[in-house]
Amino acid sequence: MTTVITNLSDKRRQKQWRFERGILRHLSIKGLKKHVEQHFRPIMPFQFLVNPFLLDPVMDLGIDAYLIGAEFSRICYLGETDEEVKRRCELELQELSHSLFHILYGWFDTSGYAHEESLSIASDAFIDYWWDRGLQEGKKRYRMKLH
Repeated sequence: MTTVITNLSDKRRQKQWRFERGILRHLSIKGLKKHVEQHFRPIMPFQFLVNPFLLDPVMDLGIDAYLIGAEFSRICYLGETDEEVKRRCELELQELSHSLFHILYGWFDTSGYAHEESLSIASDAFIDYWWDRGLQEGKKRYRMKLH
């Protein structure tokens, strides 16, 4: 008889991966790509047409926001409101938004402060949108007992 020793951090990591795989099954990459193009095209139309490689890091940050929302949906299931939950993960969302802003700012036409501000607002709105989508999907999974 052999004994298998596993530690708690490995079990938690495996559970987290299973949860993320399950939640990502409901995320459409085509839908995410379409949303990225629609969301940022009014601000930087030429850059997205010429540099399609900008889509990948933007989509990655959208997926990260989606996963954070899904992860924090457990707290909503336990009784907190969406606003209270958002305050809990505000720092992580700000980091994602700043990362997105800095990725796109290098390709942005910096001809004025108003353009810079519009890119910042668009970055915040994009991260908030995907966080909320993840939160709603996670809440649905918790209601259906799929966690």
